[in-house]
Amino acid sequence: MDLVCRQARLKFGTDTAERLSEMLEGVSDPERIARIGDRIILCETGAELLARAREV
Repeated sequence: MDLVCRQARLKFGTDTAERLSEMLEGVSDPERIARIGDRIILCETGAELLARAREV
């Protein structure tokens, strides 16, 4: 989870990374975290990432 949040911070900024971290609290499924990591690459904005992360 830390790596995914770090990548989100680098691409979209601290606010998005902090909000993503809150969303991922308690998530232990590595496949779900990996899918969110994929979305970091695919999304154009932090808002899009957060919206798509909710769908995972």
